[in-house]
Amino acid sequence: MNGMVVARLAAWILLGALLGAGFFALLRLNVRLYGTRRWPLAILVHLVRWSLLVLALVVLARAGARPLLLATMGLLIARGPVMRWTGEVR
Repeated sequence: MNGMVVARLAAWILLGALLGAGFFALLRLNVRLYGTRRWPLAILVHLVRWSLLVLALVVLARAGARPLLLATMGLLIARGPVMRWTGEVR
């Protein structure tokens, strides 16, 4: 593989990691909102969070299988560090 191919693959993984970081950071906000009984705002955050994820994955799917799979891998890779950073997983 040449350098351009590796850079492109790394870019898809990084994009997925950023998407995952945002998704799971909003999950923490979502949980806090449900805990404070601000459920209308919690439901709105919940719907926005999932809508943005679905939209991003549909756009990636239209780009091809490789970008979709690599971005999904990045999303899953980001889950662990974000959950540890937010203090939810010990």
